[in-house]
Amino acid sequence: VRLWNLQGLALAKPLRGHKGWVYSVAISTDGQTIVSGGDDGAVRLWNLQGLPLAEPLRGHEGWVYSVAISADGQTIVSGGEDGTVRLWRGDWRAWLQVCCDRLRYHPVFTNPQTEEAKAACETCQKYVWSKVSG
Repeated sequence: VRLWNLQGLALAKPLRGHKGWVYSVAISTDGQTIVSGGDDGAVRLWNLQGLPLAEPLRGHEGWVYSVAISADGQTIVSGGEDGTVRLWRGDWRAWLQVCCDRLRYHPVFTNPQTEEAKAACETCQKYVWSKVSG
């Protein structure tokens, strides 16, 4: 998935994670969250920097052809090859908080070495962890 401005300039590195074709992409009304669906059966959430916001949402038994985000950002809907429409409820910030809190004391976060680990720490610090709580 690639993110462009209206002048055709790339705004971030390509969003990589799907194992095959990407069939649908949507952006939240506040412009801060991107959702994508592809032939790997996954629905993925990203921020504008191209970092995943949560583990892939899985449930479709086949390709995901269509995705959308509700105006309030609380629900993602996806439609798939399996003939189902799925609703994924929740605020992405709440999903991110669960992920970040589970990893708060993991060695990768206490001493990040790779660019990916450093970026993940920065995301958690920006959206979840307060400066007081670390």
